Amino acid sequence: MRKLALLLVMMLALAGCAASPAGDADAPVQTVQVDAANMRFTPDVIEVPAGTRLVIELKNTDPSMMHDLVFDNGAAGTHLAPGASEKIDVGVITEELDGWCSISNHRELGMTLTVVATE
Repeated sequence: MRKLALLLVMMLALAGCAASPAGDADAPVQTVQVDAANMRFTPDVIEVPAGTRLVIELKNTDPSMMHDLVFDNGAAGTHLAPGASEKIDVGVITEELDGWCSISNHRELGMTLTVVATE
């Protein structure tokens, strides 16, 4: 029975059900446009007042490569083909948060983004 429960928890985590963006639904919202191209996010540092919900409008402006954006709080987008875009609800920002492209080797090549919580 314990193995079945553990398997269920692991499946939910892999499906993203255990890692939804957290925070107050009534928090103020800051929307930031981010471009993904040439193994970089632009901007690659985003300052957000603490207690604010961050929504990123991500556009893949790379002419030939797929990119995505994931965060260490579990928020994530999908793989975007060149020219595609999407909105990512990162959640309410309370502390510094790291993001990166999860496609093979992109993070290691410098495709990272940092969200900074300001006072």
